[in-house]
Amino acid sequence: MRELSLFSGAGGGVLGTRLLGWETVGYVEQNPYCQTILSARIKDGIFHEGPVFSDINAFISEGYADAYKGMVDVITAGFPCQPFSVAGSGKASSDPRNCWPQTIEVIRKVKPRFCLLENVPGLLSRKHRYFETILKDLAKSGYDARWKVISASEVGAPHKRDRLWIVAFNPNTGSKRLEGWESPVRESEEHSSSSGSCWWETEPNVDRVANGVANRVDRLKAIGNGQVPEVVATAWEVLTSTWD
Repeated sequence: MRELSLFSGAGGGVLGTRLLGWETVGYVEQNPYCQTILSARIKDGIFHEGPVFSDINAFISEGYADAYKGMVDVITAGFPCQPFSVAGSGKASSDPRNCWPQTIEVIRKVKPRFCLLENVPGLLSRKHRYFETILKDLAKSGYDARWKVISASEVGAPHKRDRLWIVAFNPNTGSKRLEGWESPVRESEEHSSSSGSCWWETEPNVDRVANGVANRVDRLKAIGNGQVPEVVATAWEVLTSTWD
């Protein structure tokens, strides 16, 4: 399976798809610190080589999303959760951080056979009913969907961390990957390669005092937004296990 990773973060989700044996051929991530982590993980061979695009809006408007049409089997996207989190204001579609419209636009342009999507369980809230919008958008684009809330503790982690997982499937995309596929971005262009990971035991191993202070907030934010790799793989296996 070839994967296009949207909102890649520091690469926890990419580590999860590595457990599934997938090949990531493109990353989209706007955070500079996470871009650095992604690039380091590609350089050391933990992640597959591929361009890292810094802005999803430019990824769409500059034609890069179109260039991936027929090139990938699956799009993964942990689109920003703040608009739907119970810890936030719950503005959903009116929150400027809501990037579902960009996510579905990329899906429609690329037309992968599968999508693996992640967000907070608050997305299911009847308060803003935005989950209905997501299901309708997927259905209009030809995708059937299944979803389930899975916690990190269910795969043995010592913390709960509930997350909503959605697998969408389109049997009629007609996409055929090209065996001679080449990246739509050359190495000499501005976008660089990247990817990274986030796994911890009881709490992140982040230096708390003087050592590493400059990176502390960035590191904590990356961990807080990150996906637990084993949960990624489990969500895919559970939600596709009985698909005809």
